[in-house]
Amino acid sequence: MSAGSGILRGMSIADTTLDEWLRFDRVAAASAAEVAARDVGGVVTSVHRHEHAGRSAYNAIVEVDGRPFAFVPGGHVQLGFDPRSWTPTDEEVLSYLGSLRALTSSREYADFEPDDRAEARARLTDSTVEEIRAHLAATTSRPRAVCLKAFLAATHADEAGVREAPLDHPTITALVEEWEPGCQELVGDFVLPETDTGTHGRVRFAPDGRPTAAWLAAHTTYDTITDELARTGRRLPTPDEWEHAYAFGARGLFPWGDRMPIWRPDQDDTLVTPDDVRVPRRSPMLSGLHMAQHSYYWELTADRREVRGTDGGSAECGGGPWFANWLIQASSYRNSEQNNFVARRPHTRGTLVRPVIPLD
Repeated sequence: MSAGSGILRGMSIADTTLDEWLRFDRVAAASAAEVAARDVGGVVTSVHRHEHAGRSAYNAIVEVDGRPFAFVPGGHVQLGFDPRSWTPTDEEVLSYLGSLRALTSSREYADFEPDDRAEARARLTDSTVEEIRAHLAATTSRPRAVCLKAFLAATHADEAGVREAPLDHPTITALVEEWEPGCQELVGDFVLPETDTGTHGRVRFAPDGRPTAAWLAAHTTYDTITDELARTGRRLPTPDEWEHAYAFGARGLFPWGDRMPIWRPDQDDTLVTPDDVRVPRRSPMLSGLHMAQHSYYWELTADRREVRGTDGGSAECGGGPWFANWLIQASSYRNSEQNNFVARRPHTRGTLVRPVIPLD
């Protein structure tokens, strides 16, 4: 009998574990997907083998109300990160100490940066590695064992407060009138004060100035988002669910292992680590979900005090060393300062929302 035969014997689909899922053959994965789709009124659109950073697993995509969701198995899983188990490479140490050249992700970019690694090395002390580990301890979640039910998660997260709009909407037509040759997109809501209650627009144009797509954008609130999801039987992922879906069983600092990338061949947009792990940047994670989608946009979770996926653009905007840029992509990355900031905000425009459909 094939792996996953428990599904065929009537086992609850919510009890499917990651360990079982990774042993499933295609028949078992397709059977599980069909059960999940039936339970939520969806339809299976794809069951395929997906490879990410040297690991592979089946992805089962279920379309619900026209939106694709990926099946995420649960079970008893290990989350979090123990910095004591991690030793940085020389390049990672130098980047942490302030070198802009260390860990440069593009060979072309490296030509524009002076080689400042010797200067950073002069700041190296006997306690530097322990200092880095302490920094990791403060910016990653603690190691822990959790028990999760399987669930469906939207393959992409959407920006809160933004929805598609017809091109003849008054807010959109007003932006269209402002179009000038050479402008591919007009964004009327780029910077909005938290007190703003208006509705603004975004328009994308073809090279000839013809509008091709439009969106309306307005501030919204955490409660509004969760209430709207609940009315359709959906919710936000818990912080544990988010971290689990991102790592999908990987126990290193990143979903692809412990090492920070060192360069990226521009021709295929693939990151390469010192141990030769190749990470396609635009590929979904092993779970089939596109996660940590934007370095400026947090992803909301079921705990309003916890956001995941980025630092809100601080590392990238600040132009600092690559160590900080890569660290925000750690599976267990969290930042108490940004969590507190987001929890206090009256509005959540500029954050990402990923609907989850529970299966229990």
